[in-house]
Amino acid sequence: MATSVTDPCKDGAYHLSGMKWGTDFAWSYQSATTPSNLTASAAAGAFQHAVNHITGGYNDCGLSDNVGATNTYLGSTPAATNITTSASCGSPDKANVVGFGALPSNYLGMTCWWSMNGIIFESDMRLNKASYRFYVTKPSTCSNQFSVEAVATHEFGHAFGLAHVSETYHPSLTMSTVLRSCQASESTLGLGDVKGLNALY
Repeated sequence: MATSVTDPCKDGAYHLSGMKWGTDFAWSYQSATTPSNLTASAAAGAFQHAVNHITGGYNDCGLSDNVGATNTYLGSTPAATNITTSASCGSPDKANVVGFGALPSNYLGMTCWWSMNGIIFESDMRLNKASYRFYVTKPSTCSNQFSVEAVATHEFGHAFGLAHVSETYHPSLTMSTVLRSCQASESTLGLGDVKGLNALY
């Protein structure tokens, strides 16, 4: 019988979507969607940290960065994410955009990607500010709020080809399916998350 592995540095599980980037991920932030309790610069910084955690294999396990993926932040954009409020993916528009907006209440965030022959050529991300409250710096009395950096690290994992792992058996990995309020640990990759990225890049 399988047992839960709670130490992220000892849990080597990962699943792949079957897709990966073949080029640099050049992306922009839709700053006009910034939640009212955050500044656009702080939110953009949290997204930058999050994607750098993925492309740099950031972890607390002493694992070196062997991930060959790269990203380039292009700054603010008026372009919207091609994700609908009903959580479906729109049509690609040659821009990789991250931002906030509305999604069904059971979605904390969502990532869409478009690919051809196993190579991703575009990806957008939306965090659900209609149903959830987000923070960049954890409040001293945190309650029912979510870390932009932690949520975005998970979502960028999808953008780079990582799929979910079981919350029951792999709860401490970034790609597990549940992120609890005030939890920031998933912004740091576990062994399995890093192994998955190394397998792709």
